[in-house]
Amino acid sequence: MKGRPEPPPWGALITAALARHGLSAREAARRAGLSEGRWRQIAGGYQVVSPGVYAEVRGPAGTLARMAAVADVTPAQLSAAGRDDAARILAGQQGPEPGVGAEMLERVRAMDTDQARQLLATIAVQLGISLPDPQADAEDDQQRRYGT
Repeated sequence: MKGRPEPPPWGALITAALARHGLSAREAARRAGLSEGRWRQIAGGYQVVSPGVYAEVRGPAGTLARMAAVADVTPAQLSAAGRDDAARILAGQQGPEPGVGAEMLERVRAMDTDQARQLLATIAVQLGISLPDPQADAEDDQQRRYGT
């Protein structure tokens, strides 16, 4: 494509949101886990192939959702800008749909204790946190109750 293209609607939306919040593209990219160059390619909608020659860039939905989250863009705004795919992912990052949390909680409650512990341990590892030792908690609870 010849001539620098206009940014896509979602790129203009995110760029305007950054300006409203006084956030630079460099800092926003850092917060989203992207390079500044990649951020600018996705927001601008193009990358330079050679001097004066541009190739269209349409960022992956997950990446665009991270960018929108950093820029404080809502799923509805992202959808209105033509990226329903990223809007759905962003909505999922902001929390489950009403009723989904209750359904998931019931599934966990239906698990036996070992399955639930394994699930929690897996989640904790992925989040980089440690869980308290259930045996130590049980012993502390027994000491509080019975003074043993």
